[in-house]
Amino acid sequence: MKNYILLFYILSGVFTKAQVIIGGGNLQTPYTQLELQNTTGQKVLIQPAANDNTTLPKYNATQADGYDDDATMDAMLMYDKNASVSKVYDGSTWKQAFIPQGKATTWTRARIEPSSAVCLSFLCTSGNLPLSIPNNSNQFSDYLSVFRPSDTFRIRQKGLYRINFNLLFNGVNIGFAGVKVNIAIAVNGEQKAYMSANAGFISSNSFSASADTVLFLDVNNDVNFRVNVSTPGLSVASFTFGGTSDSNVSLERIL
Repeated sequence: MKNYILLFYILSGVFTKAQVIIGGGNLQTPYTQLELQNTTGQKVLIQPAANDNTTLPKYNATQADGYDDDATMDAMLMYDKNASVSKVYDGSTWKQAFIPQGKATTWTRARIEPSSAVCLSFLCTSGNLPLSIPNNSNQFSDYLSVFRPSDTFRIRQKGLYRINFNLLFNGVNIGFAGVKVNIAIAVNGEQKAYMSANAGFISSNSFSASADTVLFLDVNNDVNFRVNVSTPGLSVASFTFGGTSDSNVSLERIL
């Protein structure tokens, strides 16, 4: 009998109060409709609903990925009515939370977006290649849930990974020395593999760089693809990278 009375009180609370907390006393976010908390008041489950992605928390059309970053909302769940899927917030963007078994696989592939690097005399630029995963694409997907915009894969499961890299780029160099373009696969900032191309002291060429390697990666390892341009002498050079479907990187968990 006590169990029925307790259930009655719980259901009464659900219907008479718009925001419900189970296990705690204070809401962690104003978007919550039902919030489960552990004994220390930390959120365990949040599953409100939104009509479409424009009404999801932190939506901002002016941002490159459509959302403001907010690490405090990491792991928040939201049901997107328009997409008919549950989404999870990773601190920067909303992604599908539960991938149907029929679509489950072991790879993530991202497109390399347009970027540039230049040399003025001995001063040359460097940086990580920008990446993206277009929506509704059969070629590009994040089945491993490791992509963190806009240039990083953060590993979720320890294991052996095959990393494939393909890049088309072109450049012009005018000077008294050639220019070397190095592209490295970096794990937590440490170079693990690299490929390079050389541009002559007066040149205008197109280049391709590719790599296929296997690395052991641990949980929370960050994987980037870093470009470094260098010259031993005076040069004025400019290079453009990516922006095509043939310029892509992929990670495949093989063990």
